[in-house]
Amino acid sequence: MVSINRRQFLAAISATAFTSMGTPAHTAMANEELRVVVIGLNGIGRTHLEGFPLIPGVRVVGACDVDSAVLGTRAENFDKKFGYQLKTYDDLRRVYDDPNVDAVVLAVPNHWHGLGTVWGCQAGKDVYTEKPCSHNIWEAGQMEKAAQKYERIVQIGIQRRSFPHLQEFFREIREEGVLGKLKSVKGLYLTRRSSIGKPEVTPKPLPTVNHDLWCGPGSTELERLRYHYDWHWFWDYGNAELGNNGPHILDLCRWVVGAEEFPTSVTSVGGRYAWDDNGQTPNTHILSYDYATAPITFEIRDLPTAEGKQDTCQYRGLSYGIVVEGEDATYLGFDTGKVIDNNGKTIREVTGDKGADGGRQLHRENFVKAVRSRKTSDLNCSVKTGHLSSALCHLGNISHQLGEPVALTSLPERVQDQPLIAEASQRMSEHLAANGVNTKSASVQLGRTLKIDPTKEIFPNDAAANQLLRREYRSPYIVPEQV
Repeated sequence: MVSINRRQFLAAISATAFTSMGTPAHTAMANEELRVVVIGLNGIGRTHLEGFPLIPGVRVVGACDVDSAVLGTRAENFDKKFGYQLKTYDDLRRVYDDPNVDAVVLAVPNHWHGLGTVWGCQAGKDVYTEKPCSHNIWEAGQMEKAAQKYERIVQIGIQRRSFPHLQEFFREIREEGVLGKLKSVKGLYLTRRSSIGKPEVTPKPLPTVNHDLWCGPGSTELERLRYHYDWHWFWDYGNAELGNNGPHILDLCRWVVGAEEFPTSVTSVGGRYAWDDNGQTPNTHILSYDYATAPITFEIRDLPTAEGKQDTCQYRGLSYGIVVEGEDATYLGFDTGKVIDNNGKTIREVTGDKGADGGRQLHRENFVKAVRSRKTSDLNCSVKTGHLSSALCHLGNISHQLGEPVALTSLPERVQDQPLIAEASQRMSEHLAANGVNTKSASVQLGRTLKIDPTKEIFPNDAAANQLLRREYRSPYIVPEQV
């Protein structure tokens, strides 16, 4: 097997650092054991560590994490559960340089998805990358190029693509018109989170963590009190709630309308309210995407129904999921759902096998199937599919970041020509008032309405927006121009 040594990785400062890597001669075939290493062991990584060994012909041979405490605990628990010891790695580059690894699972923070996938492909590994597909739009393109060049199988962890009942029902909506002509699709993520707090002194990295490696392409400056997870709410590493749970919801929205390219425009409205903390991203957000088949909107609320409560909001009985409004009927659901007629009567239940672990086990099995067949067409969520859905999150965040604060009281007038945004904004204002926000004095970030070239995946004649299609990378953790 052709491998990439550690010195080459550490020297990867230029755009051509990995262009000479070839595809390894060995690929796990249908009758061979598939050797997998899970990279990133907190949260979802733990479930991958326990889920992949259950697939016939798959052996998890190793685990990797930059936090030695997490790594030790996960390896010990794995040994107790499965009866053998894992090889442990504290650096993903050592995994990629190991000739005894066929595939990797990237359950790392968002800012590592692009580079981790490209490096994996260059090292000859097949890759299962968690959502979102990438930290920004440009690097998703580099991921796709790497997968094609090195003939690697890359699955993105948007697992509802592997639900047979949704595959069939969404086909019926698109091809048979079971809901009638589509009028609109609403995505919802209405949950309750809490403030992340505000450090009184500069936080220090956990002593068990290789902080430089954790930060990778991003800044090494530490601003959050809780080291793990709260990176989601800082732009250098995460993509807000929109890029956290948004990929699952927006993928359903895009899938149901059959959109296989970018929308023609995006608009956002939102802000961070009620919490006295230093998080950078919105906890209240409304997005709108224009597609020819039907417009898509997405509402995010991380506050409870009212100040002091410990509950979550609902819209038409859903806290998260999609509402697909057709001329003849409406679908409401997430993993499963129901169809109601125009009088509100349930006329069909949409259910099916979700598999274990929230559907991830079905998705893992699909990945393994594609690895065996060497056919990207066997994947339920290829890089391209995952990119188109994750990009909706990035487009909305770009609109938000380029927006301007306006008085919340002026919002109805500012969005009156966008009825779906206006309707959602009214719900948002009422929700904020219930959470103790003074809506007469509060401001809201009115994102720029951005026109998009769906084919080129750029913003025509908008240099500021196009600049946000990619990021500045910290050396040596640079996604190469030439993969």
